[in-house]
Amino acid sequence: MRILVISDRTVIRAGYRMLFEGKPDLEVSGDAGDMPQIENSVNGLRPDVVVIDSETNSLDAAEVIQFLGAAVPSAPALVLVGEFDDQVQRLLRAGARGLLLNRSSPAEIVAAVRLVAAGYSLLFPCRGRRLVDWSAPADGEEKGPGRERLGRLTRREVDVLRLIARGCSNAEIADVLFVSESTVKSHVQRMLDKLDLRNRVHAVIYAYEIGMVRTAGLAAAGLPVAPVG
Repeated sequence: MRILVISDRTVIRAGYRMLFEGKPDLEVSGDAGDMPQIENSVNGLRPDVVVIDSETNSLDAAEVIQFLGAAVPSAPALVLVGEFDDQVQRLLRAGARGLLLNRSSPAEIVAAVRLVAAGYSLLFPCRGRRLVDWSAPADGEEKGPGRERLGRLTRREVDVLRLIARGCSNAEIADVLFVSESTVKSHVQRMLDKLDLRNRVHAVIYAYEIGMVRTAGLAAAGLPVAPVG
């Protein structure tokens, strides 16, 4: 598994290189500290996954993700963040596949790389040792600005939105709701149309913004993951 490490801090790149190269299934094919280096690395190395340090002075992580999405759409981006703050929304909109606190343990970081490279999304550690769980709030009520738009949806469409926010594919939603996959596709399209959302990614962002997520303790494996449908 070829990894490209991006950070404008030399010591950070060296640290992640040492961490990943100690694993038999991982290989750091290159690292980059500025946009010219990133462009050269992408063109020459064709990485399987990109690890981005968001706490940089000369690089904008969201812009890097957008560039990577156009240049190597097959290489998902795992972004290591310092805090769960306002930049998270921007990183999600840019196309980040995974978000993880940069103070996570080495085992958690390695696991996150493997999961993201395998096609899973990882969203995202909050303050301390708590992680976001893509599910309904504990009291069962959506919270946050924009929740009134949910009134446009039928109950089944709300269920579909919640399951999309948890990372379920159409086939998995069909299994949960005991309907056909074609019916799920119809529910998804109607839900997107009613909420004025462009695609499933924006549906996930909207679900987060209105409070269809709540923090939860670490799972037994140490990381919350959801398959990308």
